[in-house]
Amino acid sequence: MKTLLILFLATTFSFNAYAQSIQGDIEEIRKQFKWINSQKDFEKFYFENDEFTDQTPSEGCEMEIYYKKGNIYKIIESCGGANRIYTTEFYLKNNKLIFVYANESEYTRIGNGNVTDPEVYYENRIYYKDGKIIRHLEKGASTIDKPIDYQKLYNEYQKTINTKVRYEKQYNLLQGTWINTDDIDDWFHITGLKAIHYNKENYRKTSRIWLDGRYLWMHNTEYKEEDGKFEVLELTAEKLELQNKLSGELLVYKKK
Repeated sequence: MKTLLILFLATTFSFNAYAQSIQGDIEEIRKQFKWINSQKDFEKFYFENDEFTDQTPSEGCEMEIYYKKGNIYKIIESCGGANRIYTTEFYLKNNKLIFVYANESEYTRIGNGNVTDPEVYYENRIYYKDGKIIRHLEKGASTIDKPIDYQKLYNEYQKTINTKVRYEKQYNLLQGTWINTDDIDDWFHITGLKAIHYNKENYRKTSRIWLDGRYLWMHNTEYKEEDGKFEVLELTAEKLELQNKLSGELLVYKKK
C-alpha cells in the first residue's frame, strides 16, 4: 500500500509539473502573439494564388507575409469558395511555427454584386512547441473533410516565402524575359514566382519557381514529372547560367 501511495504521489507530481510547463509555454506563445499584432513597422510581401499553391478554389487564394530584418513573424492566407471564406493566420518565433488561428466564415449574396458581412461558424486554435502540438482548441464544425497539417503546410510555404525575403536580390534579378543563347525560340518569362515557358512549337507551360540560395527550382503546376532543379552558376541583370541537375545540361540565357 505504501509503495502504491508513493507511486501515485510521484505520478501526480509529474503530471502537475508537466501541466505547469505546458501552461508556461502557452503564456510565452500568447506573449509573442500579442507582440506581433502590436507591431506597426513590419515589411510585407503579397503572394497570388499560383505563387504558393496548386489549389484553385472558385474564388482563389492569396497570402500576405509580415517580416522584419529577414525574420518572418506572421502569415495570413485567405481562400474563397462559393459563399465561404477560409482564413488561416500563422504566428512565428525565430522563423518557427508557434501558433495557428484558423476560421471559416459564410456570407450571402444579396444582389448587385453585394454580399452580407461574413459570419464565422468555425474557429481553430493550435499551439506548437518544437514542431509539436501542445494545445488544440476548436469551436464549431468545419466543412473541410480532412484535418489540415499546418506544420507541414508552413514548411511547404517556407521555400516560396524565403525566395522573396531571404533571396530578394536574386529574385529581383530573375524578373523578366530570358532567351536561350543557343536557341532563340526557347525562352521563358518570370513574373513574381511564376515562370511561363515557350518554344518554337508554340508549346507553353507554367511553373512556380523558388530559390534556396544555390538552386533554382521550377515546379510545373500541371505536370509534376516536368519539375526541374537547376544550379545557378551565374545570375546578373543581363545573364543567367544554369545547370540542369538531372541531365547535366548547361543552359545560358540573356535578358531581353
